[in-house]
Amino acid sequence: MSVRIAVSDPLPVFRRGIMAILDGYVVEEPDDLMAWAEGGQPSAILLTLSTAGDWTLLSRLHDGAPDAVVIALLDEPTEETYLSAIRNGASGALPRDAPSEAVRDVLRAATRGASLLPVEVVRAMAARAGSRSRAPGIPAAHEIEWLRQLAQGVTVGRLADQVGYSERAMFRQLSELYTKLHVKNRTEALMYGRERGWL
Repeated sequence: MSVRIAVSDPLPVFRRGIMAILDGYVVEEPDDLMAWAEGGQPSAILLTLSTAGDWTLLSRLHDGAPDAVVIALLDEPTEETYLSAIRNGASGALPRDAPSEAVRDVLRAATRGASLLPVEVVRAMAARAGSRSRAPGIPAAHEIEWLRQLAQGVTVGRLADQVGYSERAMFRQLSELYTKLHVKNRTEALMYGRERGWL
C-alpha cells in the first residue's frame, strides 16, 4: 500500500514547490488536514509550523491521527523548535528552506520509522533526558491558570496586575514555575502544559 502525502503551508507557491520536488509521490493539498489524516490509509504530512495554530494542529494530529507521519517544516529552525516539534508529535523536522534532497531524505526516513535530526538536536535530547532524572513538579491551580492566560496572549504586566504582583515579582514567580516544570522559558512551559492537557 502506498503512502499518501499532504502538504500544509500558507503559500500556494511553496506547496507547489514541495509537490514538484516529491516527483514520483502522490501529493495532495487537503482543505481539512485532520479529516484527511484520519482517513485510515497510511499518510505522511509536511506541515509548516509558523503560527500558534500550526503548533496546535500538530498536537491535534498527534492525538487524532497517531499513525500519520508528520514532518515539521520549521520557519525558525532552532534547537528549541526542533525539540518542541518532536515533543508535540512530529516524526521528523527540518528548516522550511531546506534543500530539495533534504526534504526527500527526511520524508523517506520518517515513512520507514526513522528520523533524521541535526546532531546538536540529538545531543540536546540526550542531555535533557539525563537532567530529567527527577520528575518535574506539578504546578498549583493558580500557576496553571497563569499558563492558560499566557497561552491566550495576556502579557506578564497584565497578569501581574490581575494577581496583585509587581511585574518584576510576576517574572520571578514565572521563572520559579519554569524551574519547577524543568523548562527554560515561557514557550517551553506552554508546550509542556499543552502536552499535559492543562491549557
